[in-house]
Amino acid sequence: MSTSHGPESLLVTFPSGTQMHVEVVDNPLMLQAGLAFRDSLPPDWGMLFIYDRADYHRFTTRQYRFPVDLLWLDEARRVILLAEQVAPCAAEQCPSYGPASQKDRYVIATRAGFVRREHLAPGADLRFILQL
Repeated sequence: MSTSHGPESLLVTFPSGTQMHVEVVDNPLMLQAGLAFRDSLPPDWGMLFIYDRADYHRFTTRQYRFPVDLLWLDEARRVILLAEQVAPCAAEQCPSYGPASQKDRYVIATRAGFVRREHLAPGADLRFILQL
């Protein structure tokens, strides 16, 4: 559901039935920047990072301004790794998170607390349809 007024977004459905709007990030610059320099995310919004191919992706919160939860998903959109309450980092050298023990294709960043609220665990299947 792309518009000319902003980034593409779509709905992700979690096992509980909760739906989250996610901003789709699939270009190299945005994959690197992510949520950097943003003050917050609206409730029930996130960012979906789509990588060109499945691999072992690391994630950092450099220049983030608020804590996030991170979800690594495989190509089948199954959760394979979670990181909760990941702190923002303003330093030049920031810790990295991940990768999962198996190749991931997607990472979702949400407001901190979402994973706990949704009782998510590895193995959870998420649903979303990518528009090509």
